[in-house]
Amino acid sequence: MIAANCVVKAQDCGNDFLGTKTLYKQLAKTRTASPAGYVPVFINHVGRHGARHLTKTVESTLAYRLLLKADSTGQLSADGARLKQMVLNLQKAENGNTKSISAEGKSELEGIGERMAENYANIFAVGSEVEVRITKEARTKQSADAFLSGLNKRLSAPISADAENDDTNLRFYDLSPAYKKFENDVDDSELKISFNKQLRLDEIDNAVASRIFKSDFLAQLNAPQKEKLVSDLFGFACIVYSLQNEVAQAGLSMQDVDIKSLFTCDQLNTLGILDSADEYLKKGPGVDNNGIQVRVAVPLLVDFINSTDEYIKSGKYGAKLRFAHAETIAPFAALLQIGGAYKTSKNIKRITKVWQASRVIPLSSNIQWVLYKRKKGAGDYMVKIIFNEKAVRVSGIVSVKNASWYHWRDLRALCMRKLAKLNVNLTDDMAAYLKNLQ
Repeated sequence: MIAANCVVKAQDCGNDFLGTKTLYKQLAKTRTASPAGYVPVFINHVGRHGARHLTKTVESTLAYRLLLKADSTGQLSADGARLKQMVLNLQKAENGNTKSISAEGKSELEGIGERMAENYANIFAVGSEVEVRITKEARTKQSADAFLSGLNKRLSAPISADAENDDTNLRFYDLSPAYKKFENDVDDSELKISFNKQLRLDEIDNAVASRIFKSDFLAQLNAPQKEKLVSDLFGFACIVYSLQNEVAQAGLSMQDVDIKSLFTCDQLNTLGILDSADEYLKKGPGVDNNGIQVRVAVPLLVDFINSTDEYIKSGKYGAKLRFAHAETIAPFAALLQIGGAYKTSKNIKRITKVWQASRVIPLSSNIQWVLYKRKKGAGDYMVKIIFNEKAVRVSGIVSVKNASWYHWRDLRALCMRKLAKLNVNLTDDMAAYLKNLQ
């Protein structure tokens, strides 16, 4: 009876636990009029890929292997047998599309593209050109295609552009040996271990494993196996929100993949907090906003500055559109000191107040600099910084008339001061910067 009550409770838990797998929400229209006497002329954009499938196959996970092994020896509980079938259902819905965006992801990106065309129609007038940059991952190319499809729905003259790989500026976190070491060190850090202890992760691991397996099989599992099991299952529980169309196409209902029902609401909430804290430490401001996990995004900042300068010089492209990953957006937002994305904390109870993965890096999250030019006269530009389609302010610079507008010269000066502190020049080789980053 207790287990049944937990299942019913879990069904009504909401989705605050989803973190980086939170579906992108179109905000209420918040577009503001252009500054008096100015017109938008150029957009610098970077966005995360859309809602996606799993990044590794179901059958490659420890959870899948343990469930099948326990089942083969009659060591699954009733909940375990139900879970095994749901995991097999998820595998069916995945249908070999690992690492690809889902139908939901395609819809997210198309919507963002449509709204960009609606809001800045003059930028995409007849004859306009755009640059498109992606990473080595197929889901970024798929996201770019979906975005351009949405953009072109609202344009009288469709725009086409060949997407080019730009891992140095967009997948910088993979190209820095020092950052990769930092990332691994976080997992074994006293702070991360302290977070797990404070929120009693081991109790959740034991409770979930006990719910799934009978005692003989349970006795064979060590603590790391239980932790990985729960991590896999939590990942499954989160990913199904991105696969609603694929679940239906597989002839299933969402109840057939309701893996979250194996957790209580408190367990889901705790796992969500710990998952978000992990992202915060590794990709966000963490305990040091000048740490390597933020400085690793310098190549993207240099690219934003250089491409804006190039537009002002040549006026060739109306937009530079980049499609990347959560690991791209989070440190860039912290580097720019965007409100809600750059404050540090060592207190896990405080982290959720200053930084939330679901708000900073949901699926399809994005950052834009929209450049405005004075209609009359020359050499005067203003910038609006947009974060997930909402105009935002940044710390360290004075906005114009208390609005989210900045003179380009002021924003550029702020960015250049940041780079100067890091001994970085706009002409530096960014691949070398990443290789030598400490």
